[in-house]
Amino acid sequence: MADSSQSPRKRDGHELLIRNVVDFAHEVRIHLYDERVIFGSVAPALIGETGSFRIRPWGVAEVRAISFDDVSLASPVKQMGWERHRAIAVAQQAGIFGTVRKPGGAPPAAGAAK
Repeated sequence: MADSSQSPRKRDGHELLIRNVVDFAHEVRIHLYDERVIFGSVAPALIGETGSFRIRPWGVAEVRAISFDDVSLASPVKQMGWERHRAIAVAQQAGIFGTVRKPGGAPPAAGAAK
């Protein structure tokens, strides 16, 4: 969850940055404050002014609602081969991205599912 000591203006700016990514990118990598990383497809028709968006994580059938306040970083996923895409999907099904964290607090790299 976002730091409640942040000013409303700073929180709004952070939400705008996240919103820009999920509004324009179809495939995204989402880093949550609870250290989970989600690779998935954004459901563009479901993005609204509700303070959240919907994403279908790769390898998972269900669509999940994610609050903008829970996202620390969002970035578009660049093109990749199907082999790497499948490896990430399998890792997400196994829950690997929920526990992978590099020493020193750096977020997991995109290649963590190799």
